[in-house]
Amino acid sequence: MILLIVWDGLRPDMLSPENTPFVWEVAHRGVVCQAGHSVFPTSTRVNSASLATGCYPGRHGIVDNALYVPVYDSLESFSCGHWGALEMMARAEGRRVLDPPTLGEVLRSAGKRMACAGSGSQGTIHLADPTTTGPVVNWSTAWPTVTREEITRCCGPFLGPESTPSERYRFILRTALDYLVPEHNPDVLTIWLAEPDTTQHKRGLGSPESMAVLAQLDLQLDYFLHSLANRCGRDGLTCLFLSDHGYSTISAPKDPEQALAAAGFEEFLDAGDIIRTPNSLYIRRRARERLRDVVRFLEGEPWIGALLVRDDLLDVCPGAMPQSAAFGGHRRSAEIMFGYQWSDAENIHGVPGSVFSASKRNVATHGSASPYDIHNCLAAWGRGIKRGVISRVPCGYVDVAPTVLHLLGIDPPASMDGRALTELIEGGPDPDSMTVSHHTRETVHGTGAGARRQVALYSEVEGHRYLDRVTFG
Repeated sequence: MILLIVWDGLRPDMLSPENTPFVWEVAHRGVVCQAGHSVFPTSTRVNSASLATGCYPGRHGIVDNALYVPVYDSLESFSCGHWGALEMMARAEGRRVLDPPTLGEVLRSAGKRMACAGSGSQGTIHLADPTTTGPVVNWSTAWPTVTREEITRCCGPFLGPESTPSERYRFILRTALDYLVPEHNPDVLTIWLAEPDTTQHKRGLGSPESMAVLAQLDLQLDYFLHSLANRCGRDGLTCLFLSDHGYSTISAPKDPEQALAAAGFEEFLDAGDIIRTPNSLYIRRRARERLRDVVRFLEGEPWIGALLVRDDLLDVCPGAMPQSAAFGGHRRSAEIMFGYQWSDAENIHGVPGSVFSASKRNVATHGSASPYDIHNCLAAWGRGIKRGVISRVPCGYVDVAPTVLHLLGIDPPASMDGRALTELIEGGPDPDSMTVSHHTRETVHGTGAGARRQVALYSEVEGHRYLDRVTFG
């Protein structure tokens, strides 16, 4: 069995012998990747779709944590955390939730089985296998209907909204051990745990509460993996340990709508002609005539850390950085995508990495093109994986699906943007022998305060390019 286990929001520098002794030990028995990359925007549902497809948002279509799709709802955006809204969106479009074939579909066509379980939102785990090629389990429900009934008989009732994050991930782990593995015998099992993300949002990076959650997760994973290994028997277990994105401390709140209103765009906001999602601005109807003005305004705003215009609109906004520079640009993409400005500033616990944010409730967040958000965890150990290797070769979330298929001897579909991480696998190349190059893409923006340079930095290996960060200063 291949196990994909995701700790939502885990920064690489939070893994240590002190914080996570079990994960640290087993990861270093295998391969630890020191140059992992999330997908921009560095948000959960965007990356869940990339895990499922091996593709960037410009191909799979979940371009933000929330979407505005006029054929589904012409007035408002919706959260991709709501699985029902994702399905209704797809029906309204007459298309799929995710455009490319998913890992689950490729596995099914090859006679393999997949199962998924997650303690976060229903939408997050639904996106891991939206066509339900195998059982998909959330703490509050499961798909298909028969799975809900079987889990209730086997493991007890699903949890209610009053349940705690700890209760939810314990329910998911128990359900995987007591139901998914013995009843479905999956070849690939995805377990997505919503911690430490939930606690870090509320309590902050490096806080006692966040550190306590890491210790609890570490103990739970120790028990889970030992139990799972016993059930896998001689066939063995291959583990890929991941986080979907990194994290930053909120340095100051910034409300984009207020800023736009103060700059003279209030009538368009009031009319619903400018609609914001976490990292996007949909500019529609009468406001489209002012698209260039909106871009010019944002270019001069100190809270903007990345600014990307949809590629088909570059003639309207000459000199802008295209969304394809961050592997975006889809029919669902907004006219403008942005990331908040970031810095290396430390928080009260001495953890570096700070960012502006629109959130009024959280003390830490993610979603930016900061290296603190982009760099994620990736480690592998177990059957078929090299032992005692540190890899500094760039890799990313889009590489997980093709790597899983490679381990199973299945050719990946041409739609996948990622590569098989053969440097992790027995018989594969030595990571230190692989040639890594670095590249930049730059735009210069004239503002009332002078010129600002936006620079996207990339790492590249074997023809695959990864976004390291975007600076805008």
